[in-house]
Amino acid sequence: MKSLSKSTRIMFLFDLIVLFVSTFYWAKFFDYTPKAVTLLCILVVIGGLTVLYLKGNYKIREFNITVKNAYLLFEGIVMTHVLPALYLLIYAASLKSTINFLAINVLSIFILLRLARAVNHFYLFKYKKVKNILILGTDERARIIADEIQGKFALRMKVIGFVQENDSDDEFISDNGLPVYKGITDLQPIIDENNVDIVVIAQPTELIITIPRDVAIFKMPDFYEMVTNKYYIDEKTITELYYQYATNRSRGYDFCKRIYDIIAASIILLVTLPITGFTALRIWLTDHENPIYTQTRVGIDGKEFKCYKLRTMWANNYVPKNLKNGGYAQNQETDDRVIPWCKFVRKARFDEIPQMINILKGEMSIVGPRAEWDEVVNIYKEQIPYYKCRMWVKTGWTGWAQINQGHLFSVDDEVGKLTYDLYYIKHRNVFWEICILVKAVFMALGGRHD
Repeated sequence: MKSLSKSTRIMFLFDLIVLFVSTFYWAKFFDYTPKAVTLLCILVVIGGLTVLYLKGNYKIREFNITVKNAYLLFEGIVMTHVLPALYLLIYAASLKSTINFLAINVLSIFILLRLARAVNHFYLFKYKKVKNILILGTDERARIIADEIQGKFALRMKVIGFVQENDSDDEFISDNGLPVYKGITDLQPIIDENNVDIVVIAQPTELIITIPRDVAIFKMPDFYEMVTNKYYIDEKTITELYYQYATNRSRGYDFCKRIYDIIAASIILLVTLPITGFTALRIWLTDHENPIYTQTRVGIDGKEFKCYKLRTMWANNYVPKNLKNGGYAQNQETDDRVIPWCKFVRKARFDEIPQMINILKGEMSIVGPRAEWDEVVNIYKEQIPYYKCRMWVKTGWTGWAQINQGHLFSVDDEVGKLTYDLYYIKHRNVFWEICILVKAVFMALGGRHD
């Protein structure tokens, strides 16, 4: 999972310095003990960088200067100071001193980080060198990667054209008027003339041997992953993915993941017990029906299981009206069958807490592709190529697709979610899965985990 931009690393380093210097200065200003100063700096620096990373502050798209991004940054800084606040109140300072320190440190960090992002944004779009990209090939792969690059301005990359090695290649008509170089036997002149920095190989060609050694070279699927954080799907890449999946299985990973699932599910169940208990009781008092219901979902290797959920709709025998078209009856936001006060329950995902039981039983995992309704899966398997590949691993309570794309309502959108699911399958590791879980919790608490 490489990064195409060094700007994120620079921002990360600057944030580290700001978090440390601001906390150290104000802790000294309030005459805290050396032990308290040290611990506060550690908590704010480590906590701050972790929270900002999990909230997506180091993604290219967050370089945009918007009110929403400013709010998310401020929210992250406030979250960073929760543990320092508890420490000060319990061990190190009075209530007044704690409030004053937290207020001024949060404000100074926010101002400095926001200013740094404004400067970085200005540099990125005004002065940073644009990398020129040459694409070898003129097939569908070439078109797709060109569209992705051209659509992400913050990457500061420009496609200068495509190379067609011979007349037998299938050529597409470029919508954006990019040139197609034909009959080329040596790439050196094109690279020199256009100051090419990166060559992307969309189609196999012997021309790669004419690429200068100082020019970066990427295969299209790998470059697609770096640009989108999704997996490029076609027959060849699926074969490669399955080979990797089948030959690189690790019992150590499986054991660690199972332990992680058990610990995380147990903690989530314990911490949310008062909330889920109160919600279940209130649902029962609302219409005097069972607050827990089960639905048949499809898990690993296509095995069906009963998935537990808190019921947030009025009791009925609901069947999606347009299920034949592979969608849901209506948008959940406007669905009048949802019990009114349960809309936040759904947004915060408290209705899915009972799925921790499925995780403890080994039917699901904390992180993985979403567990879909069996009726919907039958449709998707027929209409979406390679949809069964997402069943190579256990389905999850949350996942890479869920935190990037949310819940979906059509077959076309489900195709996009599949690219995230397969990206997860290729790159999964326990540390990354912990990050996904924590980010999902942040999004849920903010009502943004759709």
